[in-house]
Amino acid sequence: MRLAEPMDQASGLRRLFACEQAFRALGVLSADARSGARATAALARALGRRGQRVLVLDEARPPHDVGAALGLVARQGLIDAPARGLHAVARAAGDGIAVLAAPDGADLLATLPEHTLLALVEDWRAREETPEWLVLNGANSRGERATLAFTAGTRVLVLPAERGRLADAYALMKRAHVDWSGESWLVMVDGAEAAAARALYGTLRDTARRFIDVEPIFLAALPRRPGGVTTVDASQLESLAGELLARPLAEQVNFEQYWQRMWLFSRMRHQRATGRVAHGERRAHR
Repeated sequence: MRLAEPMDQASGLRRLFACEQAFRALGVLSADARSGARATAALARALGRRGQRVLVLDEARPPHDVGAALGLVARQGLIDAPARGLHAVARAAGDGIAVLAAPDGADLLATLPEHTLLALVEDWRAREETPEWLVLNGANSRGERATLAFTAGTRVLVLPAERGRLADAYALMKRAHVDWSGESWLVMVDGAEAAAARALYGTLRDTARRFIDVEPIFLAALPRRPGGVTTVDASQLESLAGELLARPLAEQVNFEQYWQRMWLFSRMRHQRATGRVAHGERRAHR
């Protein structure tokens, strides 16, 4: 389905005949902001070290954001893109990784006219190669606000190592599945060694299989070192990248089309939300 008309004939022809690189999106979801940021940073670093171009769309706010996990300070973000350009507000993090701060990203995209969105993406394409991976850190996923990470066909659910957090993780998984079913689920466990991580994953897998007919796949454990710091060594990054790159390419979309998907998702969610508000106001005045 076409989500938007080309801005003009020339840009439409460029998109039609351009040799697009394979593009993939990962939606990272966690009920714990710290765990989500750590896992997103590890995924981005793993792919970047393998020569992949990665853009992280980070919906978290400091101090528990991906920028902080990668040693960056957020000065500008998606909110500044219409005035400065999408490319100009993304921060380089080394190894082919760029980070775009996007707190309340769905709310921001819902306010943009479609021609503005297309102009932003066209500007990126004119200045630099488009990313091969978009990794979306869905920091707002525990609350009622929409998160752009829901739009990814492949989701990574991050479990904190505490068994008491399993209910939160499952509730988040169920909400995302109902909201936008996606195609596959991967699981990372933050702060546990392999055996404990596998046990937590097994409990989640059995629950998801029974109640929402989803079979998540174990991806990795991020062990916590003395002092409470989660670290990922070179061999773990290599293993992570290998697992991700070996997965089949689920959908044939490019960078521009994915931004259009996120925009459409944001607009639909905004329209439903404002419709509920208006309906509630009418009932209150009866």
